[in-house]
Amino acid sequence: METNIDLNREIAARKCAEEALLKSQEELREASKMESLGTLVAGMAHEINNPINLIIFNMPLFEKIWIDFLPVLKEVADKEPYRKYGGLQYAFLKDHLIQLISDVNMAAKRVANIVNDLKKFARQSYIFDKKPIQINTAVINAIKFAQTSINDFRIDIEQNLSPALPLIEGDSGHIEQVVLNILLNAVQAISYKNIPGLIKISTGVQHKDGRVYIKISDNGIGVSPSISNKIFDPFVTDKQMKGGTGLGLSISHSFVKAHGGEITFQSEQGEGTIFTICLPTKIKEKAARILIVDDDEMIRNMLRDALTNQRSYFVDDAHNGLEACIKLGTYRPDLLILDIFMPEMDGLGVCRAIKKDPALADLKVMITTGNRDHPKLDQVFRLGFANIHCKPFKIQKFLQEVDYLVNS
Repeated sequence: METNIDLNREIAARKCAEEALLKSQEELREASKMESLGTLVAGMAHEINNPINLIIFNMPLFEKIWIDFLPVLKEVADKEPYRKYGGLQYAFLKDHLIQLISDVNMAAKRVANIVNDLKKFARQSYIFDKKPIQINTAVINAIKFAQTSINDFRIDIEQNLSPALPLIEGDSGHIEQVVLNILLNAVQAISYKNIPGLIKISTGVQHKDGRVYIKISDNGIGVSPSISNKIFDPFVTDKQMKGGTGLGLSISHSFVKAHGGEITFQSEQGEGTIFTICLPTKIKEKAARILIVDDDEMIRNMLRDALTNQRSYFVDDAHNGLEACIKLGTYRPDLLILDIFMPEMDGLGVCRAIKKDPALADLKVMITTGNRDHPKLDQVFRLGFANIHCKPFKIQKFLQEVDYLVNS
């Protein structure tokens, strides 16, 4: 029996040693890959930085020269109003050349930033100054950078950016780069199909964990099954013949991970791809969840703005009692702000449903109404819902009451 035990121990030890060896070999391969990437990036940075820095250095000089040259050009234009300069008339140059110079300067700086990011990627070092940022701003900026490519292929882009998103702690330039990389991949995927293109981009908050998300979908060719399980690895691409380097998604993956988030995708070959980026916020630590239920959209928007702009609450809404009950079945808010008089199912019906559900029986509820003397309020009060507030609201008093209920 002891011999069998010793044999089992020896087999287990050998298995552990083999697993450790395989892991070590994988780490060595990864280290070798990253070393090769570092060598590539170092050479590329040297070749690119010199001309880019020359452009960045000279662009302000061109701008000053242009400003000084404008009066001279105006004199010529007054004498020869139809004369063109580089195919453009004086009126256009006067109004747009400064912006063109500025755009060139901005593009050159972005190239320099990309090279710098590649060097960080090669070193696997993503140390950055974390600042509060709004992801909608990063998304809008990325769309602007991708607009030329989008226009070239006649691609429509649909935006559905959720208002009043909580801020994240991070680097706006890195988030812009992540979105831009995915947008450009989508443009390429659509261009291969030679069909009317559509890119949809949306943002929002996940109720289950309070993370903000960016979702980008396209109707392109989809991800090839041959690379789908390693799409975020460096140098992995099926677009070598089109000039693809296989670094865009790898860099994006690293940037998202550096922000404590995750990036996932779903794809069906020939049908398109959906990328989802999830990023953590302080919601779970600092902000309570509030559900506003009111059939008046103006009231919902007013309360949402007050609770998100003057406070840092996470706010969801419903336009009637039935929708509210559906949402209460999926998550429990820290406070329910409930109107009484609504179509389909009123606030009294919601109060009764809450009392019947043991999981919601102690839910904090603020009742709102424009008719303090209505008999339904007596029934609500007898059910135990005593926090009743009349419209129109005095916002500061309303916020103080919300703060009290949330923290009590």
